[in-house]
Amino acid sequence: MAIVYRVVRQKYADRPLDITGTWLNGGRWNPPGVGILYTAEHPALALVEILVHMPQVAYDELPAYRLFSLEISDASQRILQAADLPSYCQENTYSRSQQILVQWLAKPDVLALGVPSSVMPDGLNYLLHPAHASYELIRIVDEKPLVIDPRLWSR
Repeated sequence: MAIVYRVVRQKYADRPLDITGTWLNGGRWNPPGVGILYTAEHPALALVEILVHMPQVAYDELPAYRLFSLEISDASQRILQAADLPSYCQENTYSRSQQILVQWLAKPDVLALGVPSSVMPDGLNYLLHPAHASYELIRIVDEKPLVIDPRLWSR
């Protein structure tokens, strides 16, 4: 078994496996209308992936977050190496990178697809597909408040 990490806003903490946000808005790896769950290999990477989208938010205006530890099967994952992906995957325009996983998005052969983080390319994000049979076997093994050190906001 492997553990992956997910940061969820406090107001959505009652549904940590919900994919509504990515279904509505899409993300780097999925277009709108296809929901997947974004997770990370380490809590620090999960935090960085959230904070990169909030550069203009004052520290005292940050929403409250929860950190979830999710247990997934080792047998149901595959990792894509950065060398196997086009360089445009690191761009902040998602239209091209959303097309790379079109087959997996349509018919997932594994639950978890490891992809390099665009924020920290040496780190892995794990995309979890709710249409895979193993999605129902994801187990929440820990949940706690995510404490964000105010020194990250020093100006």
